[in-house]
Amino acid sequence: MSVSNDHRTNSRDGGFDPSSFFELARSVGHGRALGLEFRACGDNWVELALPWREELVGVPETGMLASGAIVSLLDTCGGTSVWRALGRFQPSVTIDLRLDYLRPALKGETVIARCTCDKLTRQIAFVSGIAHTGDDSRPVARAVGTFMLTP
Repeated sequence: MSVSNDHRTNSRDGGFDPSSFFELARSVGHGRALGLEFRACGDNWVELALPWREELVGVPETGMLASGAIVSLLDTCGGTSVWRALGRFQPSVTIDLRLDYLRPALKGETVIARCTCDKLTRQIAFVSGIAHTGDDSRPVARAVGTFMLTP
């Protein structure tokens, strides 16, 4: 999703405000299709939720969420953690995102992702995170990724 300068939201502390950003992102394109919800954030981390919906099901017989929706959740959460660490919106590109699926997200379960920007360099951000359904000791997936910061 393309975000113009007019929608680069800042929080009261002067940093990137994901709450305002996701209000906009949920209204268009991919953000609207997934229905991602902002939950919480810190200086270098963000927590998002992907509510279960019929159109996101990958295995109709069980109601299991499609893996692509979980990839999108963790990718978006990781990228947003980079913006929090930077303190501003800056275009970025996912270079690499590795996910280990540990168990399925079943019918009716909201998937919660929490990603942290572990390190920033001039051009690369390193991110890690997990997705779970309410108990972070029972993750659905874990992720490690790198993002390239673009001018």
